[in-house]
Amino acid sequence: MLAFEYMAATVAETSGRPAPARAEDLPRLLRDECAGLVAVYRAPGTFLLAYARGQAIPVGCAGLAARGEHTAEVKRVYVRPAYRGAGIARDLMASVHEHAARAGLRTLILDVLTSRVHVITFYRRLGYTDTEPFPTTSPLPMVYLRRRVGPADLRLP
Repeated sequence: MLAFEYMAATVAETSGRPAPARAEDLPRLLRDECAGLVAVYRAPGTFLLAYARGQAIPVGCAGLAARGEHTAEVKRVYVRPAYRGAGIARDLMASVHEHAARAGLRTLILDVLTSRVHVITFYRRLGYTDTEPFPTTSPLPMVYLRRRVGPADLRLP
């Protein structure tokens, strides 16, 4: 599952230890999220998967978790290393923005590890700007970003 793969890679990156091999080996909060993806990403949120041409298994994912009546948090944006640089993350984010706009959400928020400078730059290119910290489960320093969504994010069928 891609959500687990993302979480395991993040645990390895931030702890300096090998990536956990099973969801059961993740820290409790991440383990609980893996076990309850449907609840975490319930409507008006979503959990999207991306497939590369000719691939039967997903190569990327992005989650959108409701955080109030008109706000949602973008989470778990991940593309497998072999598929990076092909625009998959950009396409996932366009789909997240479109889903949010269609669901009546107005504001998207997200947090990013401060060490992920290239990811922060990516989000800023997509129109995200710095915002005040919001409640998060991460004990690590984060950069907090937000973006408005609306009719301009709707793509033609």
